[in-house]
Amino acid sequence: MAQGPDVTPPTITIVTPVEGASYEQGTPVTASYSCADESSGVPSCDGPVASGSAISTSTIGNFTFTVLAKDAAGNTQTATRHYSVVGASGEVGGGTAATLNLTLGTPAAFSPFIPGIGKDYTTSMTATLTSTAADATLWVADPSATATGRLMNGTFALAAPLQVGATSPNGVSSPMADVGGSAAPTKLLTYAGPLGAEAATLNFKQSIAATEALRTGGYAKTLTFTLSTTTP
Repeated sequence: MAQGPDVTPPTITIVTPVEGASYEQGTPVTASYSCADESSGVPSCDGPVASGSAISTSTIGNFTFTVLAKDAAGNTQTATRHYSVVGASGEVGGGTAATLNLTLGTPAAFSPFIPGIGKDYTTSMTATLTSTAADATLWVADPSATATGRLMNGTFALAAPLQVGATSPNGVSSPMADVGGSAAPTKLLTYAGPLGAEAATLNFKQSIAATEALRTGGYAKTLTFTLSTTTP
């Protein structure tokens, strides 16, 4: 029985490049493919570069890789893979050192206290806060064990405690309150994130009754302001 002519084309297997693959510019990529034919022996097998050779990734863009196979009977087959070359990725970064910084402005000063007149005296000072922490709190305390929280003139202390409060654009203010001691500082502002040169205003109030005796000279107290965090 006579055998008919060979009309079956060869088969092509392409391993690399992978269909739809993206390769970074300059990355080594090696072509890998083969051709086979069941009827007419080993077919020719031609691609843009020989199998085992480098595929150029020097130019960014979209490309095709086509392999042509031809057997001894003249049957041909083609197979194509589409791939792209993209820009190489790189990482740029930097670090931030842990920072909690508080800078106070010009010391606050009340107007002169006038004997015999009941009055609430007010004054303020500025502060600048910088923090890299996830949260921050501004506190104030009177570290003195003598007449804690009250202004003093020598051994004489005012009857009413000094009150303090604060405001800033990104802070949550606590109500105006008496200045506490070191063991119980007064909370002024809380923040829910980092601060970059955050401006704050510290407000003070001193109440003096009309019947209160006042001593000649200046009344003052050195206060301690602290910026702290629970999440560095």
